[in-house]
Amino acid sequence: MKRLVAVVLAIALTGSSSLAQDKPQDKPTVSGYLGQGYQVIQSEIGSPFLQFILKKDNQLVWCSVELRTGETQSCRAIK
Repeated sequence: MKRLVAVVLAIALTGSSSLAQDKPQDKPTVSGYLGQGYQVIQSEIGSPFLQFILKKDNQLVWCSVELRTGETQSCRAIK
């Protein structure tokens, strides 16, 4: 499972960096949160999305990434 998460994160990071060249990033992304020091504490596959719960200090964020494109679809603070 950890290997699958690592592969999907690599796709998400690659997809988000190529998108950043085309247009400015207005919405939060998983790679952006990881760059800010958030850590993945839970991940789950639910076709066609991979869902993450990220944590930094006492803040939790839920993000959904489309498996096909690696693009972050949405992120929401949950705590």
